[in-house]
Amino acid sequence: MVKINNNKPPEGPEKHNVKKPSEAPKAGATAGGAGAGGPADSIRISKQGKEAVQLIDAIGKLPDVRTDRVNQVREAINSGNYKVDAGKVAQKMISEIV
Repeated sequence: MVKINNNKPPEGPEKHNVKKPSEAPKAGATAGGAGAGGPADSIRISKQGKEAVQLIDAIGKLPDVRTDRVNQVREAINSGNYKVDAGKVAQKMISEIV
């Protein structure tokens, strides 16, 4: 049988190797990084990556609703010229189910 004496945990932050807020690394600093005198971290973005970012920005600037198309369809409905192809509607419904 093993007997353990004085099994209380140590007290205070020094006993637990916990850093005080004043000793904690500053935001953005990394161990061994530029803040510690080491080489700075860097990344290189490929041409495709830059193009992807540009496309995402361009898509983000597009309106959610194409008002020109909405107005065109609205005018066609109001004038009685809007035709619905029942075959295309049915085909689309079937393709979405399958």
